[in-house]
Amino acid sequence: MQGQLDRDQTFSDALQSRINALTTDFVNRSDPAQRAVIERDRQKALTELSNLKKQIDDDKKALADLEEEARRAGVPP
Repeated sequence: MQGQLDRDQTFSDALQSRINALTTDFVNRSDPAQRAVIERDRQKALTELSNLKKQIDDDKKALADLEEEARRAGVPP
């Protein structure tokens, strides 16, 4: 579970970098057609990041639940 959480967080960081780059690219373009394509890609990335953040929260909760279950069972950390 920790591995999945780490992968999701790394992917989240990468997506945020992509969103930042697309935002910069959007601001620096003057052609409306190019801006439309960039904005579409940016919106897709924002949606994916939102979904990924929910997955990260779910991963954290599952890991915390597992740790609590192990603690109750007397399993050493």
